[in-house]
Amino acid sequence: MAVKILLADDHTLLRQGLRHILESNPDFEIVAESSSGIEAVEAARRFRPDIAIVDVAMKELNGIEATAQILKHSPQTAVLMLSMYSDERYVLRAVKAGARGYVLKNSAGDELIQAIQTVQRGMAFFSPAVARIFQDGVARLQDARDTNDRYEALTDRERQVYQLLAEGNSNKEIANRLNLSLHTVETHRWRIMEKMDLHSTAELVLSAVRRGLVT
Repeated sequence: MAVKILLADDHTLLRQGLRHILESNPDFEIVAESSSGIEAVEAARRFRPDIAIVDVAMKELNGIEATAQILKHSPQTAVLMLSMYSDERYVLRAVKAGARGYVLKNSAGDELIQAIQTVQRGMAFFSPAVARIFQDGVARLQDARDTNDRYEALTDRERQVYQLLAEGNSNKEIANRLNLSLHTVETHRWRIMEKMDLHSTAELVLSAVRRGLVT
């Protein structure tokens, strides 16, 4: 039986390239494509893929937050992060969110196929450069799990609003995007600022950049 794969990346050309590489292997079946983290979560809920290949840096809902939500709705799915970033903050947060692998975008197609086959067997896979970062930072990952980070207190919806605010969207734009009332968005914003101990939009944006949510 073919491995069912979900592709989530906000660059159409990259998704097309990934599809071309993967469909050359008869053991793989692309069941869905998504151009945002929100779409990826919905696609995972609908199609229950075996593997979700998720870009780290997507608008509206980044790949790391999308990973956590995908695994809530489809726990049998193995998430493989795909990124141009080998920065430790992304790698450790991806693993903490539940990703089983992390592949750099400049990797060869053979490495991606190997990564899919590895995580499908229940094992972890990291590009060589990423593996070194993970090994060096594993102690810090444990510390992060033990630390009471204010960000961890946010709900899934508040994290969506937090990222959208950090990306420069107005309350009205967020309300339209998430199909919420303006009052609800304003309430979410107030709760985010309170929980995160933030006092201005500038502080909110800076905190999101430091956490790797926006670049």
